[in-house]
Amino acid sequence: MGVWGQTGFLTFELNHFALAYDATSGALLNVINLREVDTLSPSGNTYTGTFTLDVYDTNGSHVDHVAGKVTGTRVTVDTAVAPVP
Repeated sequence: MGVWGQTGFLTFELNHFALAYDATSGALLNVINLREVDTLSPSGNTYTGTFTLDVYDTNGSHVDHVAGKVTGTRVTVDTAVAPVP
């Protein structure tokens, strides 16, 4: 559940939401908001960027915040799992 939009040449912003549930009862525990600002490489095969992850309880209270960097590589229908270095 979310959106992304191009904000500049090779630059994109993402705003996604996720829901976290209790594994035993199935009750909703948290709403999570993931935001990213990413820059696509000129080849279109990789990207780098930053993210924030904000967690809210079911009353809408902010309970956690994480921020960091992201990197990604394009996958194709022929991409296989590679060993982790």
